[in-house]
Amino acid sequence: MSKTRYKNQKESNEAIAKAYIENDYTNSQNKLLLVSKANYGEKSSNVCYSSVDDKGMNFYEFNNNAERNLMLIERYEWADFSSVTIDHSVTKSVFTFVGHGENRDITIEGKGKEVEQVIRNHSSMEVNVVKRPVWTKVLGYRSQTTWKMFMASTVYTLILLFILHALLPAATHNFIMGLALLILFLSIIGLFIGLIKPKWVLPKFKIKTRKRVLFSYLYLILSCFFIAGVFSDGESTSTPASTQVSSSQNSVTVASKKDGADSSEQKIEKNDSDKAVKEKKKQKAEEQAAKEEAKQKAEEQAAKEEAKQKAEEQAAKEEAKQKAEEQAAKEEAKQKAEEQAAKEEAERKAKEQAAKEEAERNAQEQAAKEEAERNAQEQAAKEEAERKAQQQAASQQATTSSSTSSSGNYKPFENDPSDDQQSNMSCSGQIKGNKNSKIYHVPGGAYYDRTQDNIVWFCSEADAQAAGYRESQR
Repeated sequence: MSKTRYKNQKESNEAIAKAYIENDYTNSQNKLLLVSKANYGEKSSNVCYSSVDDKGMNFYEFNNNAERNLMLIERYEWADFSSVTIDHSVTKSVFTFVGHGENRDITIEGKGKEVEQVIRNHSSMEVNVVKRPVWTKVLGYRSQTTWKMFMASTVYTLILLFILHALLPAATHNFIMGLALLILFLSIIGLFIGLIKPKWVLPKFKIKTRKRVLFSYLYLILSCFFIAGVFSDGESTSTPASTQVSSSQNSVTVASKKDGADSSEQKIEKNDSDKAVKEKKKQKAEEQAAKEEAKQKAEEQAAKEEAKQKAEEQAAKEEAKQKAEEQAAKEEAKQKAEEQAAKEEAERKAKEQAAKEEAERNAQEQAAKEEAERNAQEQAAKEEAERKAQQQAASQQATTSSSTSSSGNYKPFENDPSDDQQSNMSCSGQIKGNKNSKIYHVPGGAYYDRTQDNIVWFCSEADAQAAGYRESQR
């Protein structure tokens, strides 16, 4: 949809936004339920609109000067929140969504009840509606801020006074004005007393503070001042004019009595001139009275505007102070949350490091244990081998002893190192030993014929083993 088309049709911003949103939902699987103007807080300073569907809500920023009037800035799913608190007022509703992450405050204008019904029908969120008296939903009383309620009460009182002035008869105006002046005087006295001892002038209030005295009696003083101004009807300014006219009439009457002896024609001319003078004086007196009344009204209007301006300035200062305090509170809460997160992260890392060190220590202990077991096994195997070797040596020694005792001559003999032939043997043994390697070879062995130097001959294998030789592996 083009921007030119909307401008040519002179459609409202809300109609343009609704058309854009309906177009965005054309190919969406979500079902569009309603479109409303919304306040998106700090996310955007421009006008925002929200579209509510069965799965969540979209927020669009409206800019009438952009190429695309409506821009999607964020979306919230109902499933992201666990509960919502709704505060309905006359013209808008404030939704506070609570979820796993940051809480979100969203203001829906005009269609808060419909949005609440959608949430109840299409989500599993817990819905909490703020219950408050009807008067707190009136403009000026919704925030429960003292200065805002004071301003609203003053404006509503002034409107009520103008309505009563139009309805009540004029005969009661003087009485009402006099009563208002009396109450005004008493209120000023009560204000000064209350600033010293608040409980003396606030008998029916539970909270008795100087701030309550100031706002209560200042409101009463302004109300009485407004009553006196509305019901005055300009009588105080008209009285001097009428008095002046009366005095001029009396003077004219005295002058006419002194000239009673004149002729009738002169009397007629004089009366005509007197009437002209009277009319002229009367006209001047009325003009003077009108000027004074206009001046008084202008002064009253200036005083009202000055009081209103001061009240607005004070309200703006208090609002700015409140916003600054709220911002400071938010920053402090954010800083505390960050510190808590950093602390938790440090604790988590410390636990992970401790677990890692514990695992490494356990691994080292396990490795040391396995090494000890392996060493023990090797030591046992070594001891077993030594024991077997000792048993073998003992067995061989026993065999040698038996062989020696049977042969009667077991001493080996050596031949010339250059001669590998058997000579000067007293026995017919064929065992050939190497004197350097202490290894003996039997006939048929792989190294029997190769062994030619350092030969020692034995009559039997038992003789060789008894002499400390061992059998060749091949």
